[in-house]
Amino acid sequence: MTQAMINNGGVVIVLTNTWPGVVFGQWVPAAAPAIVLSKSSVALTEGQPDQTYTVRLNVRPTGSVKVRVARGGSSFVLRSGGSNVNSQDLTFTTGNWATPQTVTVRALNDNNVAGESSNITHTTVDADTANEYDSASRSL
Repeated sequence: MTQAMINNGGVVIVLTNTWPGVVFGQWVPAAAPAIVLSKSSVALTEGQPDQTYTVRLNVRPTGSVKVRVARGGSSFVLRSGGSNVNSQDLTFTTGNWATPQTVTVRALNDNNVAGESSNITHTTVDADTANEYDSASRSL
C-alpha cells in the first residue's frame, strides 16, 4: 500500500493505492488557521535589555492578514522603529505568511520593584484580514 499526501490550499488530500491501478482519495481537513508565537511567555526586568519573540501564521491565507499586537498593561511597552508604542500591526501575505516577524518588548522603569505581570494580545483586524483568519487571536 502506498500513500501520498498533498496539501491543497489548507486541505490535505490523502491518496491510498491498495491495488494496482486503483487509487482511493480521502479529504482530511488541515489545521485551523491560527497565529503562532515563538514563546509562551516573556520575562522582562526594568533597566535590562529588550526581549523579542516572533509571530507567524500556521496556514497560508487566501489574502492579507493583519495581526494587531497590543500591550495589556502599563509595566512594559512594545518597540517599533526605535520608539515606544502601545500597539503595532504585523501584515502577513500569501508570500510571507510563514516568515516570522519579530516583536520587541521593553520593561518600563516605574520605580516599582514588585513583580508585575501583563498580557500581550495578538488579534486579527477583521476588516483587513482574509476570512479564514477572522477573529484569530493568541495571548502571551
